[in-house]
Amino acid sequence: MAHDDNAHSILIDSDLQRGMVTDATLFAVTRPLAVIAYTALVAALIINIIVLTVVGDSVGERASTLAWTPLAIAALIVASMMFTRASVRRAITTAMPTGTRVRLQLGDENIRVISKRGVSTMPYSTFKTMRVGRHAALLLLRGGSVVTAIPRALLSDADITRMRSKI
Repeated sequence: MAHDDNAHSILIDSDLQRGMVTDATLFAVTRPLAVIAYTALVAALIINIIVLTVVGDSVGERASTLAWTPLAIAALIVASMMFTRASVRRAITTAMPTGTRVRLQLGDENIRVISKRGVSTMPYSTFKTMRVGRHAALLLLRGGSVVTAIPRALLSDADITRMRSKI
């Protein structure tokens, strides 16, 4: 495992948490499956608006019923993004509560995250990809949709390059 000269720590504050939540939310809503889903919803919204415009004057009652469809689709898009952000916030604040110190050790084969919640030792081979945001480095686990968030401030550019070469 890593030596003390390769260990980093940071005190988690509300600004860091908020930034990590933003980075992780952007990651979640820009993943390929999410992009396809949001694109389909936006396309359905546009098609409904076009249909509503064409049918609008010809059938009054039907048009008023159809008028709710674009609103429902728009509400679904907004609710989905809000739910995603709430889920991400809950996960990050549970793993790294405000006022706790998080320590990171980068070894030759593993990443070790130490916090008040315990110690997680994760082999680099556990991860499929890494995305680095302004406040968080996000590691996507192989074979799933689970993401591990690490405060970006714990990683130098050299650490990020090293991690990417091992993932």
